[in-house]
Amino acid sequence: LLLLRTLDSSYTVTIVRLSQPIMSSSYKEPSDVLKRLFLPPKDPSLTLSSDYQWLVITQEPPLPSIELLAKPEEKLAGIRFDPALFTPSRLDYATSLVMQHMATGEKQTIDLPENSEGIRYIRFHPSESYFVFSSKVKNELVLDLYKCELLVDGRWGVGKIELDRRMNFVRGCAYQFTGDGDNLLVKVIPGGWPVQPPEEPVSTGPAIQAVAKDARKAPGRTYQDLLKNEYDEAKLKYFLTTELLRVDTKSLEVKLVKQSAGGCLIQSLQSSPCGKFILAQLTTKFSYSVPISRFGKDVQIWRLGSDSTIEVASLPVDDEIPLSFDACSRHPRSFHFHPCQDHTIIFAEATDGGKGLNEPFEGERDALYCQALDDSSLTLGDPTKLVGFDWRYADLDFCESGMGIIEEYRWSDRMERKWILETNGNKRLLWERSWEDRYTAPGEPLTRRGARGRYFIVQPTPTSLYLKGPGASPLGDRPFLDLLDFGEEETKTTRLWRCTAPLEGQLDASKEVDGVVPTDRKDIYESIVCLMHDNDSIMFSRESKTAPRNYFLTKLSDESKSEVKVTDFEHPQPDLLGITKELVQYKRADGVELTADLYLPANYDGTARPTLFWAYPREFKDAKAAGQVNGSKHRFVSAHWASPIHWAAKGWAIMDDFSLPVIGEGDAQPNDNFIEQIVSGATAAVNYVTSRGVCDPNRCAVGGHSYGSFMTAHLLSHTNLFAAGIGRSGAFNRTLTPMSFQSEDRSIWEAQDVYITMSPLMHVKKYSLQERVGKLLLIHGEADENSGTYPMQSERYFSALKAFGIESRLVILPHERHSYRARESILHMAWEQEEWLKSLDP
Repeated sequence: LLLLRTLDSSYTVTIVRLSQPIMSSSYKEPSDVLKRLFLPPKDPSLTLSSDYQWLVITQEPPLPSIELLAKPEEKLAGIRFDPALFTPSRLDYATSLVMQHMATGEKQTIDLPENSEGIRYIRFHPSESYFVFSSKVKNELVLDLYKCELLVDGRWGVGKIELDRRMNFVRGCAYQFTGDGDNLLVKVIPGGWPVQPPEEPVSTGPAIQAVAKDARKAPGRTYQDLLKNEYDEAKLKYFLTTELLRVDTKSLEVKLVKQSAGGCLIQSLQSSPCGKFILAQLTTKFSYSVPISRFGKDVQIWRLGSDSTIEVASLPVDDEIPLSFDACSRHPRSFHFHPCQDHTIIFAEATDGGKGLNEPFEGERDALYCQALDDSSLTLGDPTKLVGFDWRYADLDFCESGMGIIEEYRWSDRMERKWILETNGNKRLLWERSWEDRYTAPGEPLTRRGARGRYFIVQPTPTSLYLKGPGASPLGDRPFLDLLDFGEEETKTTRLWRCTAPLEGQLDASKEVDGVVPTDRKDIYESIVCLMHDNDSIMFSRESKTAPRNYFLTKLSDESKSEVKVTDFEHPQPDLLGITKELVQYKRADGVELTADLYLPANYDGTARPTLFWAYPREFKDAKAAGQVNGSKHRFVSAHWASPIHWAAKGWAIMDDFSLPVIGEGDAQPNDNFIEQIVSGATAAVNYVTSRGVCDPNRCAVGGHSYGSFMTAHLLSHTNLFAAGIGRSGAFNRTLTPMSFQSEDRSIWEAQDVYITMSPLMHVKKYSLQERVGKLLLIHGEADENSGTYPMQSERYFSALKAFGIESRLVILPHERHSYRARESILHMAWEQEEWLKSLDP
């Protein structure tokens, strides 16, 4: 295949030292303890069968080699994919497959196909005990399709589904079951399709974009990998054009879906609940300013087994959405089938034009509409309004009874409303609240896979449903399961289950099961996974600081609280055993409550230690909400590659996720005083651990990833708290993201001072004049795909640091994106950080 390119067998890391020339260096590895910590086995992946009777356990290998990341990759219209495999690029594959019966615990290891490098994309039949999966063929650029089913002898067997076509996974999983389960729909490369993509011309000529006179305003956020010219368009058509096959799930007979003959650019597919129709959204119009999700499209209904097509909508490129997070498309959006009806479409449309929260039209800003399809005449009825909204439509879930729960939101003050949508079209308010207030969060309706493979809100009675939530409290998160009864005018909530209470702390009996303060208390963290079909048995997870997450079964009605252990996973990082974790609370100078996870090394002797502070600033509209406790100190102590916890194994104290709330109450916006607030938060954190005798204030380092890297640069520029900083994959010049960033939805022309002030690049001189100039290590992935964090951000910031003689170092990791993946890259990152902090070591 000409798609395969010759790969350079040597991989280097570009490193720049102050006052030294640019040079290349081979990958390095950190000390043995860090190497072990950065290379733990991956957690197994768990998938429940449609009937919740079987658990599929798959295991992927640990970090991949840099060779995977170095493979050719196309970057078009905001997506990245492997041009040889026709899959998303850099896929991992599971190398083991185990079936476990939930009731008995019996396990069966299933042999993978003989020629398999690994599997992925497991999809269960909506009602029967079997699933399909894809297998990567060894030494070939193809994935095969297999069926795994429960045989009459009680064993699981695997058989290949012969397609005679290559599947196309560029936009995700290539297959799905129809609602009735009779067919499997599979996207494939069209018959007779060219083996090679279009040949790149010497030149496509000028790439031209234009704005017409009197055009609508079309502000554009900072996107990466957009189309640039006609050649990009031709390649996108080549790689995304697919035909659709339907595989009879009984006979495995394969037929072409006639409407797709010759190929089309399928953006999304959804089967009708009855299984007879497909809602197809087809890309028709391209753009050089927005990603593929906002390209122009035709929305159609296809009848399976015929060539009938019903036109639903033809929509233009959606490049005119205002920057406000309260804005939305002015065109119909969110098309999907009604899950309780055979073939009725639901869609949303802004009645106010979609421009932020404009004046409402006839009292409403957004609405949901239905369109019923006549099965006999194959005609689509006129849209009828299902429900209207004062704010912006967010979500709709149905119960099998036909009742729905709908959500609307208002970003400007972080408010949400939940409504009951009755079958007669009336709506009834369940609650209106700020989503920032975690302590009063009532939870979300619990859903479960039901008829025709759809997920429905579980209703034990016609006037009740279940709610599950994280259970935030001053003692930390304690997840719960509630029964909400809405049969009367005033709703009533009954607590059915809650995470075991910790040993210490005051409890509120009204929030406990049966309204009674529990006596059996343990320092563990538990979370509900699912409610079984008997509405009594639950699967939940349990972990503690020293025990990894495992899964259990119990019954809500069992007063003895007997349990069945489902999994028995071992500690993946024993080097962390003995490290202590504490959820600490302290205050900012203005009284705002703050929290952090404080980690201390094993056998800590009470002496002041070098301390690594790691954070990610978050915006709030409510100071009280900003001070609420987030998370649980009883969760398992483990260290992801991006975590700072590894350094506790080297004798450091760690202040992880120390609160840096950025608050803007009322008409004020959080970023109006960003620097002042993060400086105040960081000062409070350092003062707290110093006053406890844990931290040596002369040996403090600060770091973060992405927005945390941006934060790090500011703290080094505006304080002398830190001797060193680590900034990974950050953005340092907000003028390069002029059309909003993070949670800021004003443009640079609306808030010019904010953009300038929030750019660390503009403060490098001040940084150089600090009483203590902390040194800064910058690390960035060469192929960073994240909006706004181009590698250029770190490169230009480093140039400014160099211009002012600030001790610094820039590391560009080849082939890496915003999150790092390769074994070589992550170990080198660890080595760089270890070397950078070595002068502060205990």
